[in-house]
Amino acid sequence: MKIIRFVFLALIFLALAVPADAGDADSLVARATELYRQKNYAAAAATIERAIAAGASRAVDFYNAGCFSALAGDADAAFAHLGKAIAAGFLNDDQMFHWDTDLESLRDDPRWEELQSTMAAKIEEANAALPVTHVFLEEIVLPAPRHEGPMSLEETLLKRRSRRAFDERPLTLADVSQLLWATYGVTFHREGMPAFLRGGLKTAPSAGARYPLEIYLVAGNVTGLMPGVYLYLPEGHRIARLADGDVREALTAASWDQRFVAQAAVSIVMSAVYERTTARYGQRGRDRYVCMDLGHAGQNVYLQAEAMGMGTCAIGAFTDLDIKRVVGMTREEEPLYVMPVGYPAE
Repeated sequence: MKIIRFVFLALIFLALAVPADAGDADSLVARATELYRQKNYAAAAATIERAIAAGASRAVDFYNAGCFSALAGDADAAFAHLGKAIAAGFLNDDQMFHWDTDLESLRDDPRWEELQSTMAAKIEEANAALPVTHVFLEEIVLPAPRHEGPMSLEETLLKRRSRRAFDERPLTLADVSQLLWATYGVTFHREGMPAFLRGGLKTAPSAGARYPLEIYLVAGNVTGLMPGVYLYLPEGHRIARLADGDVREALTAASWDQRFVAQAAVSIVMSAVYERTTARYGQRGRDRYVCMDLGHAGQNVYLQAEAMGMGTCAIGAFTDLDIKRVVGMTREEEPLYVMPVGYPAE
C-alpha cells in the first residue's frame, strides 16, 4: 500500500509540475508571449523553444523566438530562429532591420548583414512573382453616389473617431458605392482631359493631378456583392473583380493580426504607383506628394463612413508583401493603407 501511495503522490506531483498545456503549441506560444510582456526574456525564449518543438511553425513564431533569444542574450539561437523565420515567409524588412528594438543587440554582429541579404533576395524573388497587370474576372457598374447626406460636414468632423470594433451588420452595394466615390471618385470630367487623370478630377486633391493611388475593396459582408477582392475604377464608377472568396482573415494576418480587420464588413486598401508622381516631381514626389495624396483620400473615407453611421481606422502596420499578395497588387504598386469599414459595435 505504501508503494501504491508513493506512486499516486508522484503522479500528483508530476501533474502539478507540468502545465496542462505542455504539449499544446498554441498555448505555449501564448505563454511565451506573456512572459515576454513581463520582461522575463529567458523564460520566454525557453517556452517558445518548447512551442516550436511541439509543432509551432509559423513564420511569426520563429521571428518571435529570434526576438526572445536576442533579448535573453543568446545571439546564436536568435540568428538561427530569424533565418527560419525568413525561410518560412517572414519578409517584413522594415520591422526586422529598422525599428524592432528587440533585435538591437544583433545589429553589430557580422551575421546581421548576411540576414539582410537573405531577406532582400527573398523579397526580390517574391516581387518578381507578382502580376504585371490586373486580370479582371468581371466589371460591375456601381449605383450612382448621392451628393447630399443626413449629417453636416461640421457634425461629421466633430464625431469622427478611429473605430476598432465592428458588429455583424452587412453593408449594401449602395454603401460601397458611396464609400469608394468619396475615396477617389470622379467629380469633374470633360472631353479632351489628359489620360493620366484616369476619368477626371476626383474627390481627393492630388499634386499635379497625377493621382498615384489605386483603391481596392476587400468585400466580406456586403448584400448584393459576392465576397472577394475588387479594384475601383473611378472612370465610369465601376469595380473590377480580381479574386473570389472572403480574404478578411488573410488580410488580418497580413495586418499583424489586428482582429478588427476581420470584423469589418469591408476594407478599403490603398496603394501607390509612385512613378505617376515621381515622373514629374522626382524624389520629392515620393517623399512628400504621394503621402499628402494618401492623407486626403484617407480622410475622405473617415468622414464619409462617419456620415453614414459607420466607422473606420487607418492601418499602416502590416507586412507589405503579404498585403500585395492578398489583394493582388501589381509589381509597380506599394501598399500604403488598410482601412476596415463597418458599423461600430456598441
